[in-house]
Amino acid sequence: MKNKIISLLLGLGLILSADAGPPIWNLDQSPTSEILNGISAANNFYAMGVGENGSIIEFINGDSGSSMVSGTDKDLYDVFVASQQLALASGEDIVLLWDGSDWQPVVESATNTFFTGTWITPEKDFAFYQSLGFFNFICPHEIGAAVQGFCRGHSTPMLAMCGASDDIKLIMADGNILHYNNQLGEFEGIMDPLHEQISPLNLTGVYVPKTACLPGPFKPRDVFAINNTDEFFHFDGDQWVNMGVSVPNDQTLTWLNGSGSNNIVATGFKPDGMSGNEGVIWVYDGSTWAEDTNLPLGTPGLTDVAVNLGLVDGIFTNGFDAVNKNLNQSDVKVDILAAAESGKKISSGAIFPLLIADLSISKKLLNSEPIRKGDTIIFQLTMKNNGPSEQLMVYFNDNYVDTIQFITDTCDLQDEGGVGDWNIREAAVTNLAVGQTEICTVEFFVSGEVGEEIKNFAIINSETGDDPNTANNFNAVSGIIIQSSN
Repeated sequence: MKNKIISLLLGLGLILSADAGPPIWNLDQSPTSEILNGISAANNFYAMGVGENGSIIEFINGDSGSSMVSGTDKDLYDVFVASQQLALASGEDIVLLWDGSDWQPVVESATNTFFTGTWITPEKDFAFYQSLGFFNFICPHEIGAAVQGFCRGHSTPMLAMCGASDDIKLIMADGNILHYNNQLGEFEGIMDPLHEQISPLNLTGVYVPKTACLPGPFKPRDVFAINNTDEFFHFDGDQWVNMGVSVPNDQTLTWLNGSGSNNIVATGFKPDGMSGNEGVIWVYDGSTWAEDTNLPLGTPGLTDVAVNLGLVDGIFTNGFDAVNKNLNQSDVKVDILAAAESGKKISSGAIFPLLIADLSISKKLLNSEPIRKGDTIIFQLTMKNNGPSEQLMVYFNDNYVDTIQFITDTCDLQDEGGVGDWNIREAAVTNLAVGQTEICTVEFFVSGEVGEEIKNFAIINSETGDDPNTANNFNAVSGIIIQSSN
């Protein structure tokens, strides 16, 4: 979801895939000569790029792409692909929804309105888009609903969204972080914004790692951003910090994305000295940003980038439990797709020095129900490293509402405060070997009133590696209703 002015300048489709080693880039041509402004991938297999004059290119399994019939000649700026059957594209005076067979207009106008900021919830029940102007209106679109909700105006644009249905974090261009439900309303008892930036920033690109966007009314643990098109910023869960990277004055950074907090790629452009642009790529390894100067001669300027770290086809499709499945390095691959002038495509067979681990966490109540007010209850958390790499620093959180009060635990959980009626505790495991399992029990006192619900969840992530299977990084326990003690 790029700044509109930058996204008008360029476009490209770039695909990388995976073993460690220095990138070796190849430059070729996609089916269109139009400028591509945006690109998005649902997974390692399926992606789309959008651009000028209604151009939409469909990429399947790393191919050169094929043109889709968009039904419009309007310039398109942004796209979000949730699956082969669901995508949302936006542009000048138009928003389009893909249903797996054709593109249908969600919004059509003749007011020179620029739509961007597309996002679809992981549950695929709501899509969102944004119009840019004096006020920037973010609009919800319930998939399949005949009547839609109202748009909500903001003084600054929205740059990125993360989270889940009815639990959405919005990263705004000024650095504020908001928390909304599907209809863009605040949550009762939760202070909004989650983060208020006292000295406003001018963010032009944002990347939120999947496991960094914590469920509930909590700030994301990690957010990486481009500020003023030439600075790298990092939100560390508490505040925005300039990462202190010296970007040459002639470079314009356009967007960034990654496979995790330790492996990020940023795209951009600079003048080529012949009234055109040439591509710029920067790579972050968890500690340092460095420019990649190995792009092929003639690589045009780059505007947008999508990254997928995923499992090769069929890894979790044969009926076995993903929590207990150990991974090999060959089970995982990385694909990076970016967007350049003239519809060209750049690709590489190598990218980040991957340290991959599929971490999983599960949580269960050890007591038998019914649970009554005044009871002492115990939850068990089970953490496992399914491989293929040892992880040197693994963090896990136990989050719970005020209907229960913490007593003790077996894993040294530290109080990290709370928001509203939610509380968060965190602990770390060092040197979690492949196949290793850690078990933690947490004891609580049931303090809520009869009829109230006991809600809590656990989440796990690593500081030292990327996770190709984030579906098992989160586990919730809900639906436990407090009963009378009689």
